[in-house]
Amino acid sequence: MAVKRPDHHTVPIIPINPVEFRKTVKDSKNSDYIYLSIHRIMLEDYKKAVISSYHQKKVKRLLSLNLSHSTPARLREECLLVLNSRPQEKDNKIIRDFFNSGNISNDYSSSIERFDPDKLRPLDNFLKDRTESTESKNIELLAWLIDFEPRPYQYGKVYDLTEEIPDEITKDVKEEPKREIPKIQIPETSATSPPTTRKRVPLTQYGIDVIILFITLIGGIGLSMRNANIEKNTAAYICTSKVAKRYHLNAKCRGLNNCKSQVIPTTIAIAKEREKTLCEIER
Repeated sequence: MAVKRPDHHTVPIIPINPVEFRKTVKDSKNSDYIYLSIHRIMLEDYKKAVISSYHQKKVKRLLSLNLSHSTPARLREECLLVLNSRPQEKDNKIIRDFFNSGNISNDYSSSIERFDPDKLRPLDNFLKDRTESTESKNIELLAWLIDFEPRPYQYGKVYDLTEEIPDEITKDVKEEPKREIPKIQIPETSATSPPTTRKRVPLTQYGIDVIILFITLIGGIGLSMRNANIEKNTAAYICTSKVAKRYHLNAKCRGLNNCKSQVIPTTIAIAKEREKTLCEIER
């Protein structure tokens, strides 16, 4: 009677801290599969961290025109600029693997100049949300271009996916001009001058209604301006998928679990400009 071999691929994989899982699986027969699965999980966190950093810098206007309004040709041009402006030894492997087929060279700029820009189209499509995923080599190239740290990918490193939202997000939005309340000048009266007598005009019901309406309008305008100011400075999180219709106030909202693209931080004001509505879970 044949003995059924155990199926190692059915081993449940639980993402845990690298130090803890090394102690747990060092004597396990399935350790190779567990190490491989956790490596993939951590690599995905690195990808998400790089993409999140790209969108953060794009919102803050910290990226060059080649990156914020990319094309394959502009991406190649940016590679040449970055190579000449901030060369670092740790980036040599990223550059030679991508542009020089892994061969060591003393002049990578020539390799980049000869490189077919159409091969950068997958990265360009990914940055424009035309595709939901891209190869790891494209993520590493993007990390180099935007000066993401730490790079390249380090096994065992925990990558934080959250960043602080800036107090003021620079965007092409016209701010409402502040309305100045005119100062009412009260004429000075001499102490010796006799007081002037004026006839009191009784208020009609129509006059009272006008005053009430005026006060209501002033209060409504002030409340509206206050709400708009709050929305411009309140963080929100949105999914970059074209079918996503909600924004979230909590980065860990379970409504974001269904996002198959990238989750980026923004503000409520910008989210509403993109016709997003508040997540029903957070209402």
